[in-house]
Amino acid sequence: MDEKSKIIVAALAGAVVGAGVSLLLAPQSGKDTRDVIAKKFGEASDATRDALLSAKDAVVEKGDELLKKAHIKS
Repeated sequence: MDEKSKIIVAALAGAVVGAGVSLLLAPQSGKDTRDVIAKKFGEASDATRDALLSAKDAVVEKGDELLKKAHIKS
């Protein structure tokens, strides 16, 4: 995992932990808290998917570069 991916994963983890702590300390009803948790989970899920797609694209791009170099040398 490259440095950029590590930073993205750490930021996502921090956001999830921060959101969880703020929800636990917020004075609101159980239903409201569940609604907020569901929304935050959806946002975290979307961000994780985007990060994984970005990492996949980087791996595919690097693989293509390596294949081109291998064909040039052969």
